[in-house]
Amino acid sequence: MDLPPPPCDAVWHDTARARDVPVRIRLPAGTAKAPVVLFSHGLGGSIAGGTTWGRAWAAAGIAVIHVQHPGSDTPVYAGTGTPAERAARVRDGASGRQLLARIADVGFVVDEAGRRPHEARCDLARLDLTRLGIAGHSMGAWTASAIAGQRFPGAASAAGVAGGASFGDARFRAAIAFSPSAQPGVDPALSFGAITIPFLAITGSEDGAPATAPPEQRAAALAARRAPWDAMPAGGKYLLIFAGADHMVFSGNSARPPRPADAHVTTVTALATTRFWQAQLLGDTAAARWLAAPAGLRGSLVDGDSFQEK
Repeated sequence: MDLPPPPCDAVWHDTARARDVPVRIRLPAGTAKAPVVLFSHGLGGSIAGGTTWGRAWAAAGIAVIHVQHPGSDTPVYAGTGTPAERAARVRDGASGRQLLARIADVGFVVDEAGRRPHEARCDLARLDLTRLGIAGHSMGAWTASAIAGQRFPGAASAAGVAGGASFGDARFRAAIAFSPSAQPGVDPALSFGAITIPFLAITGSEDGAPATAPPEQRAAALAARRAPWDAMPAGGKYLLIFAGADHMVFSGNSARPPRPADAHVTTVTALATTRFWQAQLLGDTAAARWLAAPAGLRGSLVDGDSFQEK
């Protein structure tokens, strides 16, 4: 089996916004057209975000574009300054203004990928932009949920959208959110009730509160992570929860010391997300059956893990 070629890194300039957007493009092996997944990193991340997942998806025949979002990327945490200045960068990086910039980055990258015949050695003519998926971790999960059709009650006056602002992009067929979360103080049903495309949410029992936290705190943290999925209408919606998995294992490029659950979480997550994309973007009925079958994804789980479908 041929291996995917090395990725191509570039910085694409959005003239309309006077904004440079770094991208990392992964193409599958061969020369055939391939569906495309965009990956949005978490707060303080970069085009290295989602590396583990991107490699798995490219190996399965799916092109991946890792998008870096200036303003909520590496300098948020890596920049110099006083503690107060660092805290201000974090607040701004996680702001609604930056989320809107991320949403615009996604649309720009899709448009730009369609305009460019190549990027260095990467043949962009192979990108099938009629088969698009969006994925992201943490703040990137906010990005993915917004693109999938999340509504933002209270933003209607600013966006001119009745019933709550929506920034969904109908070009995307499916979405994956690693460590999703809901808007504080907003009924999740108002936010996520309009998401109709297939959606896979992935989280862990320690994704928000460590095992040493009081039981009620851990329960509240897990409820907050699964709230978006709970609020979505039925139809192609999946929720995967790993026992002992923390927040950073889902980043796809964690640099922290390994934890006991990491190897299992990484292996099954790569497999489950690949099967999801194969089902949704490649029309692979065997992959769809694997997601639902007792001997499929459920057969890969261990005690404490759970998988739900609706």
